[in-house]
Amino acid sequence: MSRDFPDWIDPGKAAAAGREFSGTVPLARLDRLEGMIADPGDAEIGFRVVFGLDEQRQVRVEVSVSGQVPLHCQRTLKRFDYPIKSCSTVGIVADDRQAESLPENYEPLLCPDNKVELVRLIGEEVMLGLPLVPVDPASERMGEERPPADTHRPFAGLDELRKRSDTDNDTGD
Repeated sequence: MSRDFPDWIDPGKAAAAGREFSGTVPLARLDRLEGMIADPGDAEIGFRVVFGLDEQRQVRVEVSVSGQVPLHCQRTLKRFDYPIKSCSTVGIVADDRQAESLPENYEPLLCPDNKVELVRLIGEEVMLGLPLVPVDPASERMGEERPPADTHRPFAGLDELRKRSDTDNDTGD
């Protein structure tokens, strides 16, 4: 993990200072993804987290992630790398009442103790960017029959009879 940032941060102080963090984090460190993704091995995800205040002085966090996430295709049950690029705006709130007053485009993050784990923010954003049913776009549908090549020629026999008839008429004159 890029160690340019702390594990925990006070969102109010970070927003007032306009703090920004970016780097990579191993997918294996994102505990909430366990069971949702294939074995991550040493795969990493790139991220950018920017703290700020909006017009109403609400703590706002812009979170974006990008990279390749290993998933199991639900069509073939094989592993494939899913390209992910996701970003959202998170509003830090102390209770449900504050969450209801957030703008519609904000994702609420309940933070009653006034500290946020950056890895959790990154993991949540990765989860938001994953498909509900992972399917490798390169896979073919199982059980789907391809239409057979059109090799049946219904009038081929008639054509053969016409040719015979023409040759018989030519020799009979």
